[in-house]
Amino acid sequence: MALRSHVSVRVASLAFLGLGLVVLAGCRTGGDTKVKGKVTYNGKTVVWGTVTLMDDKGQFHQGTIDLNGNYEIEKVPAGKVKVGVYSPDPYLDAPIPGKNKGGKGGPATPSAEDPREKFLGQQGIKKNEGPEVPKPAKGQWFPLPATLADPSSSWLTLEVPRGKQVDLNIELK
Repeated sequence: MALRSHVSVRVASLAFLGLGLVVLAGCRTGGDTKVKGKVTYNGKTVVWGTVTLMDDKGQFHQGTIDLNGNYEIEKVPAGKVKVGVYSPDPYLDAPIPGKNKGGKGGPATPSAEDPREKFLGQQGIKKNEGPEVPKPAKGQWFPLPATLADPSSSWLTLEVPRGKQVDLNIELK
């Protein structure tokens, strides 16, 4: 009788442990959601720059904005993210973050300092990697307020729902 009781306790413990593992596996926050959408500012399409999402663990996820205002970011975990949109002047000659005086007599952009500089080397933040992105036609680009560039201090947050692919437009004002 004692052996039988010991075996049933052991089986129950293993069943409970197995159930716990199944529940934990189902509760993971992911990192497999592709987030895509369009970026606008006061109704105008943002045609140059990057979107940076900072998840609740402080990890960064980044994508480039194309000439139609579209961005796409892979492997974003579900949940609340802080959003930064960085759009430096594409026409300046060799902009130097923090020291940009404007190229060829052009005005310095208010978003000349790249907020990603302080995060270089952390997961998701890379600079000057990948293929060259075509510049927008003259007159299409416009400056954004510098306060929108850094996701850790911008006011904008979004909720990334769980899914394989979600559309999240970023409408800045």
